[in-house]
Amino acid sequence: MTNRFSHPGADTPESERLLSGAARSWAQFWFAPRDPLGLHAVRVLAGLLFLSWLLVFAGHQESLFGLRGWFDLEAYRETVRLREGSPAPITWSVLYLCGTNATLLTTAYWVSVGVLFLFTVGVWPRLMSVLTWVVVASFSANPATSYPGDYLLLLLAFYLMLGYLLLGQWSQPQSALSRILGTNEGSLLAPWLTRQPARRGVRESLPQQSHAANLALRLLQIHFAIVVVTGGLHKLQFGEWWSGAALWYPMNPTLEMTRERLSSLAADASTRMLFISVATYVVLAWQLTFPLFAWRPRWRVVLLVGAVVGWAGSVFLYREPLFGPVLLIASLAYLTPSEWRWAMDRLARLPGLLTRRRPARLPRPQPAEAGARG
Repeated sequence: MTNRFSHPGADTPESERLLSGAARSWAQFWFAPRDPLGLHAVRVLAGLLFLSWLLVFAGHQESLFGLRGWFDLEAYRETVRLREGSPAPITWSVLYLCGTNATLLTTAYWVSVGVLFLFTVGVWPRLMSVLTWVVVASFSANPATSYPGDYLLLLLAFYLMLGYLLLGQWSQPQSALSRILGTNEGSLLAPWLTRQPARRGVRESLPQQSHAANLALRLLQIHFAIVVVTGGLHKLQFGEWWSGAALWYPMNPTLEMTRERLSSLAADASTRMLFISVATYVVLAWQLTFPLFAWRPRWRVVLLVGAVVGWAGSVFLYREPLFGPVLLIASLAYLTPSEWRWAMDRLARLPGLLTRRRPARLPRPQPAEAGARG
């Protein structure tokens, strides 16, 4: 009679099956080919954000980024001698090559705007993705314009650059020009806004499945999940978040508070603080549990609604116009190719729905005209 306890390795096949399944899931998560539609959509949205961010500085290039501006060359020298270091990180920038030449700096600024535009519409995406990362890194290096949201722009620019540098390399042979420019990947908006073939065979040349698109989006997803959870853990270091009163302060800025306003708020203070506490804990729960629902399609509503609410809260509550759009775009990077295809199909049908009109009715003949015909 066989005893299951007489064979120490009786459960080995089951453990090996679990390990092999975990290994396959890991490889599938990182290296399975996927439709690059999501990468192209994130590129367009991020490109629009980059353009709006950089165009805000138009007309103030010399004062904000020049070596004779608010943070001039002498400020750089004095910052090096500070014992506690620079109040904001100072990194490399191609704008340093302009020196004190205002004309050269203005030219570099508008060339950078052109680079971001070409990257957004998908012209030479491989080359433009590298130049876009250089532009974002260069214009976010100056302490005069330093803002924490700029580092999230770098996060988007870096992983998009990585995706377009590798896009198509694993799936199809390319010419030397295509390897440099990326002329076969994501050219213009039409190929992914509609299922109809684009002109000159652009649609046929697009890779239908790409390992690079999956790898770049996975890296972006993991990095952004770390940022969200780290932000939630950082909030737990402050008593206002534990007590549920953290959102009171941005809703009622100290410098804008008056005695009359404070008296009017005191009437329903308990009810108001109850809603503020619930909203505070919901924000914490969304951030701390972000990895549990970000990759689950059935919880997509939680991901997208939280991202939209975070966008609105950062703009209207905290008055930070940059963090919210990055939050939304990075959250959209979690969508699956089928979800993107569904959204793009609806978007492609939208112009037809807006321009669709009822057929014109023929005018009825007037009585005089009817008698004339008789």
